[in-house]
Amino acid sequence: YSSLMRSTRRNPVMRAVGCALLVLVLQAGPAVAGGAGEAAMRTIIERQLMAFRSGDAETAYAQASPHIRSIFPTSGIFMGMVKAGYAALIRPQDVTFLGLVPDTLPPVYRVLVEGRDGRRWLALYQMSLQPGGAWLIGGCTLVRLAGEST
Repeated sequence: YSSLMRSTRRNPVMRAVGCALLVLVLQAGPAVAGGAGEAAMRTIIERQLMAFRSGDAETAYAQASPHIRSIFPTSGIFMGMVKAGYAALIRPQDVTFLGLVPDTLPPVYRVLVEGRDGRRWLALYQMSLQPGGAWLIGGCTLVRLAGEST
């Protein structure tokens, strides 16, 4: 996560690729998951945000997909990455759930977040359907909203 975020800040090619992917995600049209799936995804994201807020690293880590947990093999390493690259998600002032981006596979859930510093971000959560039918977070991209300072 954080290394990708740092590389896109320094590398104009990576920034362009990231922007192109964001445009595709935002322009894509109904996700495969219906109302129950969307509600389950929101619950997972809410659970992770509440765990971040309360400092519960284990619960926050448990909402991440096995792939993410393979990259960050302990909750401590995972939380270090979150603190370094996703500080806006730790204890946001405000959170607004905007729902799924239409027609994306895997599904992408949009969440508007206002960080403690007042900056607003769009968090794009890529969701991962597990073999048992549960949803977990497969990744997150934070996009600073237009007009926000760095």
